[in-house]
Amino acid sequence: MSSQKTEKATPKRRKDERKKGNVFQGREINIAITLLVMFVALRILGKYMLAFFMQTMGYFIAKAGEVHVLNQNGALQLMTNIFLRLAILVLPLLLLSALTYFLLSGIQTRFIFSTKKIKFKASRLNPITGIKNKFSMRSAMHLLKSIVTVIVVGVVIYNNIVDFAKTLPAYYFMPVSQSVFSIAATFYDIFVKVCIVIIGIGILDWFFQWWQHEKDLRMTKQEVKEEYKMTEGDPQIKSAIRSRQQRMAQRRMMQKVPQSDVVIVNPEHYAVALKYDEKKDSAPVVLAKGVDYIALKIKEIAGEHDIKIEENPPLARALYKAGDVGKEIPAEFYQAVAEILSYVYSLRRGYAPRGKTNRKR
Repeated sequence: MSSQKTEKATPKRRKDERKKGNVFQGREINIAITLLVMFVALRILGKYMLAFFMQTMGYFIAKAGEVHVLNQNGALQLMTNIFLRLAILVLPLLLLSALTYFLLSGIQTRFIFSTKKIKFKASRLNPITGIKNKFSMRSAMHLLKSIVTVIVVGVVIYNNIVDFAKTLPAYYFMPVSQSVFSIAATFYDIFVKVCIVIIGIGILDWFFQWWQHEKDLRMTKQEVKEEYKMTEGDPQIKSAIRSRQQRMAQRRMMQKVPQSDVVIVNPEHYAVALKYDEKKDSAPVVLAKGVDYIALKIKEIAGEHDIKIEENPPLARALYKAGDVGKEIPAEFYQAVAEILSYVYSLRRGYAPRGKTNRKR
């Protein structure tokens, strides 16, 4: 079935999957960047955290020898105070790491939250499905990524430890405090390098995860057709509706032909019915227009109601193309139409201007 999924996911499919919580994000790169941020913060705040820790240990040592601490309540109070101090010590790092991971995940998922991912599904208890997942392409890539990560990180740590071991004799001649800070700085540099390596691997994994996610979202041609039917409607039904609407519009248009003042025609193909009401309109209005069969019907209705039919092929074609039913004619046709209407009105009064008595009914 997956080989048949050749079509890119539609916007609706992506939106539906997001509602289900199926969004793409690179978790490994989130973890690596979060660790890097935490180590950098530890480097910046380390001096203050160490001072606070030493103060806490001094407080513990000073209080531990007091008499009231020897009873249960006193010991409990002391341990509570120590716990609160240690919580204050590590809380900034925990909050910073949590905020960093939240922001990284939110940026990738656009802060989508769905409970459907954590709902119970009986299919997850199916051992056959579990075995298939274990031997899937995705699992194989995860295993390969884990092996590569362990090897690369191991090589980085080994090389740095070897370099560090060569400098160990120098620490015998350093004050204790200086050697402790120097060793801590060395291990900090190693951790930062490890984080950078993991971020590099995470970026490659991010592209693989993106490709896998896009592949999972792909649809078959039939799924695309079904979705189109659901969102836009069945094409055959829509075509039938459009045909019915066109017939109704034509019927309404034909009902207005008897109200027209003149029908301008190209004898065989085009017909445009016009009406001018000087009290309402600033220019003649197109009541109906059509070609071939519809033009024939317009002329037939006009003949039945004694509407003047005026033959003017160029004007009929131009009005059909430029005029819209129910709207006034364009300004470039005012002069030509005015002459025709003047002739029609004169016929109604029983007088036809010289030179225009040869016009056809």
